[in-house]
Amino acid sequence: MTVSPHPQDYERILQDNLKSELEWLVEEFELLFKNKKEKTKEVLMLGNKILDNIIDNIKTSNSEELINLLAITLNNNETSYPEFF
Repeated sequence: MTVSPHPQDYERILQDNLKSELEWLVEEFELLFKNKKEKTKEVLMLGNKILDNIIDNIKTSNSEELINLLAITLNNNETSYPEFF
């Protein structure tokens, strides 16, 4: 016998996963790009692909909180890594 999660639990789990994804994004950009002096075309393409995937995952959520968190995270990343925006 399996028990299906309550819809509110599912939404909370989804939000927690997406928040973790945003935290990962910040850490990944620091690891990959913080100390790179020169950003090649390939590096820029990688960074843009990462950003596109994160944005696509969060856009599917109807959570205003997550969309706001995405905007804040992207704004902070744009300040640190303007060449990707």
